[in-house]
Amino acid sequence: MKFVGVCGSLATVGSLLLLGACLETEPAQVGVVSEAGGFLDPERRLAIEGDESYCSGEVLRWRYDRSSGALTLADSRLLLNCCGQRAMHVDRIDSIYEITERDEPDTANPRCDSVCAFDFTVAIPEVSPGKVYVRLLRDVVDAQGSAELIWQGEIDVRKSVGEVVLDRAAAPGDACSGSSQ
Repeated sequence: MKFVGVCGSLATVGSLLLLGACLETEPAQVGVVSEAGGFLDPERRLAIEGDESYCSGEVLRWRYDRSSGALTLADSRLLLNCCGQRAMHVDRIDSIYEITERDEPDTANPRCDSVCAFDFTVAIPEVSPGKVYVRLLRDVVDAQGSAELIWQGEIDVRKSVGEVVLDRAAAPGDACSGSSQ
């Protein structure tokens, strides 16, 4: 690595600001967010065939592909304000995968008085087999001061698939309308 000498020199000189540019960091993975009502294709939210309970609870599912090392995570049936902009990203912090779901008002269309179901999914490449530690955070920008911890725990990817129920409360009224369920 040709930058090792330069980085070592910078550290010796004490230029810590420039040293940060020499450190290797893992880029964040960006997820995909459904339209209101959830993904039309149940496979996108990792649902099992015959799952008729989409509106009955929020579920975090995972699937691990041993051949590629990819871990796919899907948070299904999140209830958020129907109006806004949503995004998802994953950061690896030491040995923890921190997933942040973000919901913020759209400047052109302010918040509305209805709640809709959304699905969030992300694929994380090159995950080693074994136990993976995950933190799921939700940042509703205009409703709280900082991101809220929704769930944290370990996922044993040696099992290939699994799920954690995050919220057992059924979706109110027509929050799931527009879904293929």
